Amino acid sequence: MQRLFLLTTLMALISCGKDNETQKQRFLLRGNEALKQQNYREAKRFYDEAIGLDSCYVPAINNLGILAYQSSRYGESVLHYDRAIDCDPTFIDAQINRANAFYELNELFRALDDLAYVEKQLPDTSYVHFMKGLVLTKMRKYKDALSAFDRTVELDSANAEAWVNRGSVYYYLGELDKAKNDLDQALQLNPLESNAYNALALIEIDKNDLDKALKLVNNALDFEPIQPYFLNNRGYIHLLKGDFNLARKDIDQSITLDPSNAWAYRNKGWYYYKRSDYTEAIRLLKQATKLDPYVNKGLRYLAEAYWANDDKSLACNLVKEQSLAVGFSCD
Repeated sequence: MQRLFLLTTLMALISCGKDNETQKQRFLLRGNEALKQQNYREAKRFYDEAIGLDSCYVPAINNLGILAYQSSRYGESVLHYDRAIDCDPTFIDAQINRANAFYELNELFRALDDLAYVEKQLPDTSYVHFMKGLVLTKMRKYKDALSAFDRTVELDSANAEAWVNRGSVYYYLGELDKAKNDLDQALQLNPLESNAYNALALIEIDKNDLDKALKLVNNALDFEPIQPYFLNNRGYIHLLKGDFNLARKDIDQSITLDPSNAWAYRNKGWYYYKRSDYTEAIRLLKQATKLDPYVNKGLRYLAEAYWANDDKSLACNLVKEQSLAVGFSCD
């Protein structure tokens, strides 16, 4: 979970010697209060008023970036953070916030550049290492991500999210026992950590204990009933159990909530494969691998669908190109 750094004023208003300074701070505080209440229009108005008094008033410019970020306007938020940094290149909070926005925009190398700068200034700040771990995980640089989360846990061992994310990296690396240990630790720190239950469910899927996996993902959904990734994972479990109607319901809801999730299209493609509609399976699996070429089992499922659809040459070409382990022979 990314954290945004909201700038408030630490100086008492009565201590300001100039009316202009006092007014800027008043507008900033009123904007922050409006932002806290998710009254974005009013927040923007107050920040604009402050900037109208001082075009380089970086606390208000930074907070305009946060307002845009919280409205999922990530590109716009970057422009505000750029402006804040242009006004004050040493303004650390805007560097961190811009890294968050770059993460959402998948401009991951730029996120790392910002985080590298912040790390030089604040080497022992756990959040910087945590954020770096998230970026490296998204880049699939799992060993580097593991080092970043190791440092996060070292600096802040009570951070349940750090344990969840390190456990997830262990899962991606196939180290299931280490993954489970970290996820169990996260739940000891915070029994309400829904992502830990979801990740534990994935481990049980790999162990083929589908009943336990279903129980765990339902625990996650108890806390976040419309979380699209949790719904998609439950749909996949239903699919593996042969409960096709339940699988379709969960996967469709997941896609409605998040139409960009490659894993959901992979699962829906595999649903159609299981229902012997290979043409539709191929269409969806191609969509999944277009969204994310590295989606787990996506290419393997696509090869299986090609084969079942009697597209033997396409299936075998894919198997040879990607060195896939499949349930048929191309010899």
